[in-house]
Order: sequence, then structure tokens, then C-alpha cells
Amino acid sequence: MERLIRGTVASELSRRDFLQRTSTLGAAALVASALPVAERLASTLAYAADPTLDDATLQAFADTIIPGRKATKTDLGDAIHPKAIAGVDPDPGAVEADALRLFHNPLIGFDALEPAFLADLSTRSLQQGGDFLSLSYDKRVAVLVTAFDFSNPDRILYEAGAAVPFTAFCAAAEHPFGTGANASGYKVMGYPGGGPNDAPVMYPYSFSYRRKLARERTKKGYLP
Repeated sequence: MERLIRGTVASELSRRDFLQRTSTLGAAALVASALPVAERLASTLAYAADPTLDDATLQAFADTIIPGRKATKTDLGDAIHPKAIAGVDPDPGAVEADALRLFHNPLIGFDALEPAFLADLSTRSLQQGGDFLSLSYDKRVAVLVTAFDFSNPDRILYEAGAAVPFTAFCAAAEHPFGTGANASGYKVMGYPGGGPNDAPVMYPYSFSYRRKLARERTKKGYLP
């Protein structure tokens, strides 16, 4: 788990009940719970939409949550903005795992939060010297540490945002069928994904993780 929860922001979130709530409620439910905050902020924050920079900023946010190596394409072949990934980790991160696709997945519903989220993120980033996309990784972290602080009444907006890259990376959410061969998150975690009938290459034996089951421990040999 220590290898998976990389970076200051992800480590801080992992110490709270955030991961539990994400797995229990799901990313879509967490996004829905942040809608009242987004609606309130939308009436007070200016937002100038630029689809190209907006997507790049979402990628930069995802990279700050689960950082990764420099890359130009995602697992599914989408373009990655050259400034989005800071490149502070040698392994693939949330951006390469198609977090941006999940941000715009209608089943998640984050598009409804995006204007308020990006406007607030931009305001906080200016305190660190520029727009979020142009900041160094350390300054991006500084922005998000304040955003996730419990003193911020709007932190649920950021928790909803963080649920998306976590889900994209840890659950291969944008893959119709995720395996360790096609999904970066599974590959980093060492999780083969799939099953014997679906991915024979990943399961050359009839037992999981190439470990025989010790039948003497349980009646049907369910435990290693």
C-alpha cells in the first residue's frame, strides 16, 4: 500500500476515512454530495472556460493526487498535456490511467462540479504564484493541502475531485476489462485483474497469483 499511496496529498487522504467513503459510496455518490457546494461557489466565483486548459488542469490535479512518470498518451490512447504530469514518480500514475476520461464520464457526473472546482482551484493557485498547471509539483501540493484542510468548508469539492483519479487508477474504471497488461493502476499494484476464463495469459495456472492453495487448511482449499 505504501508504494501505491504516493505523494503528500494521497498519503494525507489515506489517513482519513476518505478511502473508505470512496469505496463504500462510490465516486459518483461522492461527486453528488458535493453538488450543493458547487452551486454555492458558482454564484460567487468567476470562471472562464477553456476546454484545452481545463482538461490539462484536471490532469495536473490527478497527477498531484497519484503522481506518475512523464507520458504523452494514456492507457487508452488519449493525449496528455505536456505540462500536466510533473514526473515525480517513475511508475505510471492517475493521468496515464485515464483519470481525465473518468472526470468526463456522465455516470460520474463531475462535469456538474467542474466550473466551481476549477474556479476555486485557480483562486488558490494564484496564492502560490500562478495557475495550477504552471506550478511546480511542490506548489501544487501546497495548494491542495490547504484545500483538503478541515478548516476549508468546501473541502468536499476536492474530495469529490480526488475520488476520480483514485477510482481510475485503483479500479481501472475506464477499461471495459482491466488487466495488469492494459491498466496502469493494476500493473503498478501487481494486480492481474480479470479471471481464468477472461485473461488466460494473465492466469497460466488454475490458481491465483501462481500460488497453489493449501487444501489442508480449509475444507475446499480457499486459503493459500
